[in-house]
Amino acid sequence: MQQNHRHVSVLGPALATLRRSANLSQVEVAERSGCARTTVISAEAGRGTASAYLALALELEHEIGGRSLPPGATLSERLAALRARRGTSRRDLARQADVSPTTLASMEGGSLGHLAAVERVGIALGASLRLVPRGASPGFWTNAAASSAHEAWTTPPDLLARIYPLLPEGRFCLDPCSPTADKRRAPVRAMLHYTAEDDGLSLPWRGRTVWLNPPYGRGIGSWTTKARIEVSAGNVGAVLGLFPARPDTRWWTDVAGHADVLMLRGRLKFGNSMAPAPFPSALSIWGGDDTLRLGLQQAFQDAWYINRPAG
Repeated sequence: MQQNHRHVSVLGPALATLRRSANLSQVEVAERSGCARTTVISAEAGRGTASAYLALALELEHEIGGRSLPPGATLSERLAALRARRGTSRRDLARQADVSPTTLASMEGGSLGHLAAVERVGIALGASLRLVPRGASPGFWTNAAASSAHEAWTTPPDLLARIYPLLPEGRFCLDPCSPTADKRRAPVRAMLHYTAEDDGLSLPWRGRTVWLNPPYGRGIGSWTTKARIEVSAGNVGAVLGLFPARPDTRWWTDVAGHADVLMLRGRLKFGNSMAPAPFPSALSIWGGDDTLRLGLQQAFQDAWYINRPAG
């Protein structure tokens, strides 16, 4: 089941900010682009058609861009190319974006439709859609917050094998810390994979269940905070995270203070390593329903289960 969350437009307010920075009124922009003032009002509220929005943005020397969007002549082509790169089917993407497969097919075919639908598809693809100056180079998207894949510990397959039967369709909706976007090589079964290049830490998360095995470096606390916030905001139904069991660290508060925790027995063997990790591990659950939590307790009966604090 898809998470129900109210869509909040990013592109709409960005257009209003851009217009004001150019010292133009809504009437002036409407006259320049040959549309009604009501069209400008709708666009700045994140409503109306994407084509009208693009025309207004063009009048202000901007266009819709995104960090992960491949090159292309139109936004439709770029969205279709990103879906292909992600290896995501139209059916899966439509479900994640809460649009119909027909709407998505039309969007990729050149008829973008409603701006709100385009924004939801962008979020589901991790495209981080926003207004950028016309012809902005890829360097425009440089972001110092990008995650570091070299610190990652690949999730043990036997641990995931205990979790998949508890998930709808036997897979997660999102893995925001994947070493690859190729579903055939990704260690975690998910509808969508973000890599270090995508910077899953800065992108919105959506879906019923998210798997989180982040880089085990100094930035790990940013990931636990992200998980807590996305669940609290209702964007994600549940985040299951795999972390080093380090209750003496500051970031652990985001884990033990807001999530159920399973202290796993023994030391895990990550990736293809023949030797166990030099640290104990914990499985955390932000959000989720009683069925999922009970299922995890039964799947990991050898673990020490710690319930999240009440309230």
